[in-house]
Amino acid sequence: MNLSASRLFPTALMMFQICLVQPAGAADINAVIPYRNLDEMFEPIAAVDPAKLQIHVFVSSTNKTVRAADITLTIASAVKGRIPVTLSTNGQILEFPLARELHRENPPVVSNQPRGSLRLAITIQIPPTDELTFRYARLGDGVVEMNKSIRLQAGLVMSLFAPKVQGVVFLFSKNSAGKAIVKIASATGQRNYTADRNGRIKLKLEKSLLAENPEVILSEKPNHIIPDLEDMK
Repeated sequence: MNLSASRLFPTALMMFQICLVQPAGAADINAVIPYRNLDEMFEPIAAVDPAKLQIHVFVSSTNKTVRAADITLTIASAVKGRIPVTLSTNGQILEFPLARELHRENPPVVSNQPRGSLRLAITIQIPPTDELTFRYARLGDGVVEMNKSIRLQAGLVMSLFAPKVQGVVFLFSKNSAGKAIVKIASATGQRNYTADRNGRIKLKLEKSLLAENPEVILSEKPNHIIPDLEDMK
């Protein structure tokens, strides 16, 4: 498995994929992921408040005829025995056991799929709501959780130098380009932002607005609201 390129959060896309590469010299017929690779991915995710930020990991096959529901993952531990990883029918990893004993052992996580055929996808978003009006703090809470996860991923020392997410992106359908509007009803005056040609509205969060916590008013429901990972500093 290759998790280079910032490992967990290398792009600002709502969903991105990580190709799973078998370790050099591996002779396994089935796809195998070292436990530590997934452990290092899920440890910062476990620290995130899901009410403020949702980070989900999905497993799928490069073979389009294989359904996500048919894929299994099993931790083959010599210490704790075989531990099935809980997956949903759409391939989401619902529960991944984090244990010091397993981290030290680093057992293989074995799939029932052929080697070279698995991929992981990670989705990151501020929890969706059907309401078109909410408080600005909801955006700030999502960014705080994103930065918490980045610091944990970077480690104790490097967290001091880790870049920070400073804004969010509203993702509307392309049909909403030039139409979808995000309004911020600030005490200093209403601010209006219109979706670009790709249906996106990027907002850099402001300390004054986080303190004021005004209403955010949407003209329509976005597909997603995500942390802006393209403009990290």
